[in-house]
Amino acid sequence: KEFAGYEKSAYGKGFLMVSATPLTRSSYHAGDDFARLRSARLEKLGRA
Repeated sequence: KEFAGYEKSAYGKGFLMVSATPLTRSSYHAGDDFARLRSARLEKLGRA
């Protein structure tokens, strides 16, 4: 429940991606996450 609260709070503040678990290593998938977010943003802007 604690980490679900962190996730909900982050999304409520406008974060586009949240990994909220006791053992999350944010840097482990950072490159993949960045590419996914960048692709989604470019698609939204019509530049894909």
